[in-house]
Amino acid sequence: MKPETSAVRVSLEHARQSLVIQGGQVVAANTSGWHFEFRKHLSADSQAFDLVAERHIGWNELPWRWMLILSLLMAVLLFAARILLRQRHDRHRAQELLRLGQVGRLNTLGELAAGMAHEINQPLTAILAATQAAGRLLADDPPDLATAQTAVKQAADQAKRASDVVNRLRRAVEMPDLAGQLERVNLLGAVRNALYLQEPELKRLGITPLVNQPGQEFHVLAEPVALEQVIHNVLTNALQALEQVAAAERSLAVTLDVQEGRGCLSVQDTGPGIPKQLLSHLFEPFFTTRPGGLGLGLSLCETLTSGMGGKLHAINRVPRGAEFCLSLPLAP
Repeated sequence: MKPETSAVRVSLEHARQSLVIQGGQVVAANTSGWHFEFRKHLSADSQAFDLVAERHIGWNELPWRWMLILSLLMAVLLFAARILLRQRHDRHRAQELLRLGQVGRLNTLGELAAGMAHEINQPLTAILAATQAAGRLLADDPPDLATAQTAVKQAADQAKRASDVVNRLRRAVEMPDLAGQLERVNLLGAVRNALYLQEPELKRLGITPLVNQPGQEFHVLAEPVALEQVIHNVLTNALQALEQVAAAERSLAVTLDVQEGRGCLSVQDTGPGIPKQLLSHLFEPFFTTRPGGLGLGLSLCETLTSGMGGKLHAINRVPRGAEFCLSLPLAP
């Protein structure tokens, strides 16, 4: 900077005496802003001096235009980053829901086929027993009805063949053995993932779930995808129940605790509850109280839970609402 126009004041100081070399900018003592000072000790043979440079910067000297441009640019970047992050979260949630839906459909198909096989196998067994009895009777009297005997025997053979086909189909679509796929799973983490996937539905219903874990975090033995599907289905049922009551009366609570050496998860809602006469049929295949439902969701949950060595049951709450309780073995 040119000495004539420089705002920096430069002086030499020694023994409380000061020699101004460069006048710089004269600023009143009470002027607002920032004051900077640079001091360097200069050693000489005759005597030592301190070189002092001072600079005062006031509010009016700040680069307000550039600061405003940079602030606006930073705000735009932060806003864009927030939108991208939200889109990323939404895309991740959609992918997780799609994956969970695909697994759920496959498991539901297995449950459906197993239920159909169970239902069809009973009449086929009855047909087999009846035709065999008829064959024996026809063989006794009259003994000359060989054609009838052959026809009855063919019917029995076809019934047995149909039974074998159904049993083979059932074995083909049977649930995999989850006992050999158990891992250490943080139950609280699984609950948070499930609530994350249900976040759009929770916002739509105006529900803020309350997650309560009185003790320390714990791990359970479970198959991660199966556990995630069970929790997702139970939460979905609770939200469907809460949709039937007024918005001000909706409440959802999730409690995690350790009881008798098992990790327990409780999902409580303030919906209309479950009629007592239907409570014992809740986990039966094809039983549903929802119009258009298949009645396989809770049955599938119980099947998956049992495969992991756990238990799942439901009770009614007082004064109203339902509670689903899931218990799994604690991980060592």
